[in-house]
Amino acid sequence: MQKLEVGKPYQEGLNRIPEGMVFDFNQAGGFLRVVFDRPLDPELKEIKQGSIKLGLLEKEGIIFFFIKFGRLDWMDSPYNVALSKHYDLEELTENTGYAVQIVLIDGMTGLVHALKLIELPHAMSVRLKELVEKQRKTQIRDYDNVLKRIYSSYMTEDLSKSADKYLL
Repeated sequence: MQKLEVGKPYQEGLNRIPEGMVFDFNQAGGFLRVVFDRPLDPELKEIKQGSIKLGLLEKEGIIFFFIKFGRLDWMDSPYNVALSKHYDLEELTENTGYAVQIVLIDGMTGLVHALKLIELPHAMSVRLKELVEKQRKTQIRDYDNVLKRIYSSYMTEDLSKSADKYLL
């Protein structure tokens, strides 16, 4: 298990990480890696202290995870359960949700700037479980090309408008 600490490298020897967002899930819960090249103080403040809005969307068999920190723009990450190590989603009790660890990284230095642990809203966790189970049953053919086609047709803001929205 990887130990993460603010001010330390995300991964030893990895100094350059491409900007963007990557969502993954495993037995411990969700993991969201957010990378900004040289994040500015206002961006850091929004991520650390701003409100959080979340979204989920299934499009052509691909699950899209959305997050909006405060006044920043929506960000998205495609998710395909076949690309994760196998895990079993725990049963949810009433008013509980899956945990997601968020890590903000400076892509130019590889240093961790913020860590945040959130609990997904119950309704979002239930929907995520449904989508993961559905995705496990229906293999996506030509995943990379489907994803390229979606991204060539839609901007993140457009995709986010179709997503189910959740507030923390």
